[in-house]
Amino acid sequence: MATIKESAFLHLKTGIILSKRDGGFMLGLPTRGLLLKDPLHVQIVRTLTGAYTISLIAKKLMRSPDEVREFTSVLSEAGFLDQLDFPVDEIDRTSRDLSQELINARISGELSLLTHREGVLDGGRSEFRRRHDKRILISGENRLARHLLLALHASGFTDTRLIARAHLSPRITPDDICGLIARSQDIGKLRGTFTEDLIRGAQISKPDLAVSDPSRNPDLIISTVPIEWDYVQRWMSEGSVHLHINPVIGREIEIGPLVIPGKDPCLRCVRLIKRDNATEVSLEYIRSQAPTSAISYISGLTALAIGEYFAKGESSLRASSYWYDLLSPLRAPEIRHWNFHPECGCR
Repeated sequence: MATIKESAFLHLKTGIILSKRDGGFMLGLPTRGLLLKDPLHVQIVRTLTGAYTISLIAKKLMRSPDEVREFTSVLSEAGFLDQLDFPVDEIDRTSRDLSQELINARISGELSLLTHREGVLDGGRSEFRRRHDKRILISGENRLARHLLLALHASGFTDTRLIARAHLSPRITPDDICGLIARSQDIGKLRGTFTEDLIRGAQISKPDLAVSDPSRNPDLIISTVPIEWDYVQRWMSEGSVHLHINPVIGREIEIGPLVIPGKDPCLRCVRLIKRDNATEVSLEYIRSQAPTSAISYISGLTALAIGEYFAKGESSLRASSYWYDLLSPLRAPEIRHWNFHPECGCR
């Protein structure tokens, strides 16, 4: 049975609902829940607002702490309960200014998902704070890169930067227009200023939390353009973790693999295996832009996968690629697994 800290302020996770059922109440999510028939259990649930500890709940309901502890342990075991170090109102009442209220409102949307990660008991707050410390570089500027940049900033990875890998016009051109990020009225704007404005609008924290140290090695590099082998060699020699996303080819896009140098097959291993299997790769070297709807889909998936990697230290993208059919987006992706190739010396 799960342990409940005596000093913890107990709070139902976001989305956990108490609803009346014949003969009792149902507590949980649409996909799973607990049937409560004891009136005391229903009373306890209604106190789980993040304002009370076990002893305070027991005092409020005039019951023994052991009764409260036993039932809340069941809820924690089911993954329905957060244990906060401070009352909810004290956590959120950091400032009364409007800008902070807007930031808190945006953060709450992120926390509502993070709190449901397995083993999380603090409402996702510690995971969200750790995201500020991760330095991410997106290597290769294109429409997908800009969408991914904003998705990462908006989800708390505020030390994410875009690194161009090809000669681009210093100003936004019609090729940059995507509808969601760059619009027709943006044509002619200086590219650097345009990108910085996007970042400021997407950041979910105050600017002082987003100061980047350019001398520090990145925690992750994401490549959104065709492979350039001199860059890959540099990432391997520097031990930089990197994730590659291939261009859209036909109706499919390949996401992955994520490479931890020395531990996972590298991108050259992947290329050699494709060669051995007579897989056509010439289109992977052509720089192209993905359609708007595909970009939104891909950037969202990738941002979620990056969040999982930094939270758990693992990723299903290691030594694997996921092929998504963009014209059948709800179909499960095809997964291909990679091994070290004997002709490659990366191991």
